[in-house]
Amino acid sequence: MHIMISRYAGAAGMTAEAAPKAQRGLVPILKGQPGFHGYAAFGSEQGDIVSVSIWESGAAAAAARPKIGEWISSNLTGLDQPTERFIGDVGPHAMAAPQSGGPAQSLYCMVRKAENLPSTSIQQPVIEEMLAATQRVPGFRGAYWLRSAEDQTRGASVLFFDAREHANTAHEAALAVMHKHQPDVAVRVAASGTTAVLAMA
Repeated sequence: MHIMISRYAGAAGMTAEAAPKAQRGLVPILKGQPGFHGYAAFGSEQGDIVSVSIWESGAAAAAARPKIGEWISSNLTGLDQPTERFIGDVGPHAMAAPQSGGPAQSLYCMVRKAENLPSTSIQQPVIEEMLAATQRVPGFRGAYWLRSAEDQTRGASVLFFDAREHANTAHEAALAVMHKHQPDVAVRVAASGTTAVLAMA
């Protein structure tokens, strides 16, 4: 799998206007693209709009991008170019089944960034232990770990929970595992908030 995380700095105030448009117009386009797995967008507590799209592969994401970009340019003024984009292939991951109760249900999403990652072979067992700790927290809906396609020392993780308190508990549990095994890796919450748009394949 492959994930693309896009951040639109300072745009959280546009969420109420943009979300219904995206739900009606963008989501059907996404669901029509080969290799689409999921999409979430939210106005973050940090003041940005953040979107997370999950694909079968990087090739599937790249093939869909022109059509998605065309719709965004035509319908969401000011959100056609993200301030920051993080792209990478998914490593350890898990999701609850079903991941959400339906289109009307929101989830709490937390995006974390990691710096100074060791090699994948060293990191993998630690990530798997973090994933196991995350899954034990009540309200778990999904978790994905990835490395930057541009810089293998940088990574990100995306958590989905039913509520903020459970996501924070999972974050602390995962941090405890990381600090125990690899204290030199720096992890921070880059974005968090309740999804305004949520779509699964």
